[in-house]
Amino acid sequence: MQRRGSSSWPSRRRSPACSRGASWNVTDPAAAVLAQAFTLNRPDITIPVLGNRFVVGAFFLTHVIFGSFSMGAVLISPAFEWIGLRRHDPRFERYALGVASTNLKVFSFGATLAAFAVLTLLGLYPRLFVSLITIFFWPMLLAFSSWFLTIPLLLVYVFRWRHMEVHKGRHIALGVLGGLSEQLFLVLIVGLDSFLLTPSRGLGPGTFFNPSYLPELAHRFVGNLSWASFFIAAVMAFYAARRRTPLEREYFAWGSRVSLVVGFLTLLGQVVLGFLYAESIRRASPGAFTYSVQGSFAWLWLVQGVLLGILLAGSNWYFWKSLPPPQGGRVGVGVLQRSNPLGATLTALVILLALLEVAPSALYPRPLFWLRYVFLGAAILLSLLHWLIWRRPRPALEAGLRRGGRMALTVTGAAALLLFLLMGVIRETARGDYTVYGQLKESNSTGVFQAPSKGFYP
Repeated sequence: MQRRGSSSWPSRRRSPACSRGASWNVTDPAAAVLAQAFTLNRPDITIPVLGNRFVVGAFFLTHVIFGSFSMGAVLISPAFEWIGLRRHDPRFERYALGVASTNLKVFSFGATLAAFAVLTLLGLYPRLFVSLITIFFWPMLLAFSSWFLTIPLLLVYVFRWRHMEVHKGRHIALGVLGGLSEQLFLVLIVGLDSFLLTPSRGLGPGTFFNPSYLPELAHRFVGNLSWASFFIAAVMAFYAARRRTPLEREYFAWGSRVSLVVGFLTLLGQVVLGFLYAESIRRASPGAFTYSVQGSFAWLWLVQGVLLGILLAGSNWYFWKSLPPPQGGRVGVGVLQRSNPLGATLTALVILLALLEVAPSALYPRPLFWLRYVFLGAAILLSLLHWLIWRRPRPALEAGLRRGGRMALTVTGAAALLLFLLMGVIRETARGDYTVYGQLKESNSTGVFQAPSKGFYP
């Protein structure tokens, strides 16, 4: 009985699942196709026409538009709310609430794009992705965990705005805490991002705090505030032109004006920090720096200079067009005649210096290349002087925003966005055919990641 019973089922009970699957691979064509689909020996995924690098870069750049705007707006909002409390000016609070509410929408869409960016990086460059996450596991874990604090703070800050009007100090502190928690993500992600261009040898804290970490962090932090403010100024100028009531036009004209000032002043700091960042790359990865300024993508630096010149010229154009004329003068009449001759002169000089700064390299032999920086420095100093003159008491400016000023704000807003994106492209193309400069080429970043050999881990 036992022998007969045991002989009836043993093959089914004892044969492992893999044996049954193996028999299916032989007899069932559908099972064979399914098994082949899950094998690790698969060809690399290649995006036709566009290429893998373009697709990954496009997703990350699109994400950066929303993410960087959010990181700038999340600090601008509580700062303006605090200024409004100190000055007893309700316009600042309205501005702060509008920026904070917009930030919530931008934040959610940016997070969605971030998921797509990570998905494409993981699928197209799996070896690179796994290597970076292995090296930067703890910083990345902390970075993504920070959203568990940031998201509730942002939600409470916006949706409890009216309920906390009697506790303004607490509400502002809540906004500041939310802004700082979001900056924590920037502090941590820049460690990985800077490593791609200036990797340090070995492991440990030096990998995170690589040579370009601090300059890039400062440059991107100020850049987020600058381009976000320029863009807000352009949007508010558009609203000022569309509003019918004088009070609404006056508010949006005021909002565009203060946004431009924040963007302009932070732009000056961003330029200085940009030089320090470029110098850190030149010292740590001279090959990448040389390729960036002399290789096939060197023309991007010229485009960057053009966009920077547009920002300086556009800001000065706005200062000139909105500067109160002398006694008996007329606003917006003439270029160098009766309407603000000082503002017109300063604007013309800045435009001339900006054109000289982006002139073709044939005009600047190597011994005279430093003149570019002289012209740029002079344009910045004249722009700062123009702002100091413009910021004097100007009651005539509170009435509205003229067409010349609206055009200047629109152009500078678009140029600020393009400049911010272009700087990211310049940084990425400087690596050439490397994904981690000098250590990992793009051709070695694809394929299924193979686990380290025995003895790799302690």
